[in-house]
Amino acid sequence: MDKATEAAISETAAELKPAARAWRFYYLHAFLENFLPLALILLIWEGVARLEIIHPALFPTVTEIFTKMWELTLEGIFLRDVLHSLARLLSSVFFAMIVGTLSGLLMGTSRWIEKLLVPPLNFFLAIPGIALFPIVILWFGLSEKAIIFTLAFEASLSIMLNTWAGVKSVDISLINAGRALGASGYPLFYKILLPAALPAIITGYRQGFSRAWRILVAGEMLASIGTGIGFRIFEARAFLASDVMYAGVIVIGVLGFLLERVALRSLEIFTVQRWGMVREL
Repeated sequence: MDKATEAAISETAAELKPAARAWRFYYLHAFLENFLPLALILLIWEGVARLEIIHPALFPTVTEIFTKMWELTLEGIFLRDVLHSLARLLSSVFFAMIVGTLSGLLMGTSRWIEKLLVPPLNFFLAIPGIALFPIVILWFGLSEKAIIFTLAFEASLSIMLNTWAGVKSVDISLINAGRALGASGYPLFYKILLPAALPAIITGYRQGFSRAWRILVAGEMLASIGTGIGFRIFEARAFLASDVMYAGVIVIGVLGFLLERVALRSLEIFTVQRWGMVREL
């Protein structure tokens, strides 16, 4: 390796170091910003529980809850439940992202498809997702398919709605500018419409994920399929194991928080926020 190449590599490395430090600082700041309020809530919880204002069987201390959580983790119970719940969630949201995004894009670019799909979309959005679950059970039985189908269907509605709204809200001046520069058909779609609608599409992904996550827990309670965080909470209720119930609720909150803030928020940071399409939060 000659000296010129070594100098170029050293210069590139020197440029990357400040950027890496900036990203580490950002994520550390974001971690502290989100962790401290939650830690404060847990401290207040611990203090109130130790005062025994509420019966300990109904309101255990945070220490007892995390001790039980650790015991269940060592036994492999919580880990198995978390993996099964995440597998159901991610597989259903994956299908929802494909179906919802494609349907929303078609609605936003085709007037007759929009007229055809908007009424049923509004109809199903008005129905709570868990209300459809007993009907889906009639089709698929008490199975994984029933849960995944319900989650995917419900998540796709939010994604479809936001994608459609994003495409329809693209500034007409951008479209006219693209046409003036010779873009039409598919180039106009992927160079103008899709990038401009991306903030709304990502918002749809976040809402679809949240909708599916809430329904997942209720679905696992109703289906009683033997695994999953929702099933574990419902089973603990029968034995008045409040520490297990609270542990399950905390795990649900932590997982949902991490998936939303780490995965989906990072997608937003590296795309629309980086491109200056949304303000930094």
